[in-house]
Amino acid sequence: MINVMIVDDEPLFREYLRTKFNWQALGMTICCDARNGVEALEKAEANRPDIALVDINMPYMDGLELTERLKERYPDISIVLVTGHSEFEYARRAIRIGVKDYLLKPFNEEEFTMTLGKVKSFLQASRDKKEDTQDQFALMRESFLLKLISENISMKREDIEAAMVHFRIPVPPRYYLLAVTEIDHLRCGASEPAEVVLWNHTVDNMLRELVEIRGEHVLFHDAEGRAVSIMAFEDHEDGRAFNGEAFERLGQLVERHFRFTITTGFGRASEDFMELSLSYRDALNAIHNKLTAGQGNVIWHDKLSINMNSFEFFSMELQEKLIYSLRMKDWKAVEERLDMAFAYLGKTRTTVDHAWTGLMGLVSLGLSYAIESGQVISETFGPDFSPYQELRRMTTLEQCREWIVSLFQRVMEPSAGSRLSKASILYTAATQYIHDQYADPDLSVDRIAGHFFIDASYLRKIFKKEGEKSVSDYVFYIRMQKAKELIGGSELKLSVIAEQVGYSDANYFSKCFKKHFGMTPTEYENKKRQV
Repeated sequence: MINVMIVDDEPLFREYLRTKFNWQALGMTICCDARNGVEALEKAEANRPDIALVDINMPYMDGLELTERLKERYPDISIVLVTGHSEFEYARRAIRIGVKDYLLKPFNEEEFTMTLGKVKSFLQASRDKKEDTQDQFALMRESFLLKLISENISMKREDIEAAMVHFRIPVPPRYYLLAVTEIDHLRCGASEPAEVVLWNHTVDNMLRELVEIRGEHVLFHDAEGRAVSIMAFEDHEDGRAFNGEAFERLGQLVERHFRFTITTGFGRASEDFMELSLSYRDALNAIHNKLTAGQGNVIWHDKLSINMNSFEFFSMELQEKLIYSLRMKDWKAVEERLDMAFAYLGKTRTTVDHAWTGLMGLVSLGLSYAIESGQVISETFGPDFSPYQELRRMTTLEQCREWIVSLFQRVMEPSAGSRLSKASILYTAATQYIHDQYADPDLSVDRIAGHFFIDASYLRKIFKKEGEKSVSDYVFYIRMQKAKELIGGSELKLSVIAEQVGYSDANYFSKCFKKHFGMTPTEYENKKRQV
């Protein structure tokens, strides 16, 4: 609800504004009113209005002076001047000092509603832009942190250090410890997405409160939603003395108050941020070892009695691409990633227990996506669903593959009895339109929105909600997938392929391809020929 302040020295006019119009229908509420500019500044401090309806002629302080002071204190506030005929040009000049609009007395309900509607749209657009900027920084920061712990990080040391400074991540000289914390299991009937989100949020808040060090604690989530803690100690001796008691305390509190358990795995200590990816893999290995060490514990990689390095679990790159394909609802890509995982598992010599652990990682990823997309696990798979027991019944890797492929198919399909929302239907139609029109170089957000006779901003919101990717990112993704198919399966020239996927400039297409796949089209083609 948008808060509105009325500032006018005439009591009857203030009452008229309060009672004449349906503020609730406008999505607004009157938070306060004031008789003059001095009183308005006091009430603005107490009520923080989003919009101020300000009369120009008032005692003590006129409307323009009040506008300047309000904008100085609250830059985001929208001012609408209310003026008489003789002050019309005066009001127009006021636009230059930050007044958003004006109402010319006498005005009717239609004029009032249209003016407030325009201001409301501006406010919403400003808020969306601000939120998008904040969200973009947070997403970019988390994306960089994921790269920092990735097995195949390709950035140069100096570029990584510059990015760490930009994203407010401590750089050396520091003593780094990395821990990964995950929820072991969910209580019966507790698979509602909102509750899972609440639990994760609660665990995050407890981690921030319990982990107190001389230095900084950077907390984010990996590709599977596990909490990753990078503790950057200012004093190396403090780091060496850290015994993980805060994480043990966290586990005790969670089990006591919420009746589920969490496991934390610690990786190797390091004084070099370039080794954080190794520490992350150690921490994951420690967590995977909870099958033998027990759930609800803090497990240190360097204290494991069994050497887990004999088997490396599926690469982070593979897992991230699998999650990305799920969110893009690209079944072909999902199946391809699963085949890669099983091909790797088939040629790797490892124990059966290690194999089950790797497979359960894939299952966990699929179920995490199901919860993220709003499914109730007990409804999708039945109340007695036990994936670990199901896998234990398999006797060959092929049986396991068929079962896991079936699981991923089910989590990607909407429930048979569910009713698709208008937004979901529009999202599906828009993605199909993109699949049909991706070769058009003029394909844009406005073009797609125009095809469905909707506003471009509404289309962006639908994609953000339904697909968690922007419209432009989705168009880019589809073009890159189609380009990969053409490069790998045809003898077409690069310029022709670029044109067929919507790029008139072959050089720009090559840069986009490398940005997405980490190699140029020529390098990819050569790689395909070697297979």
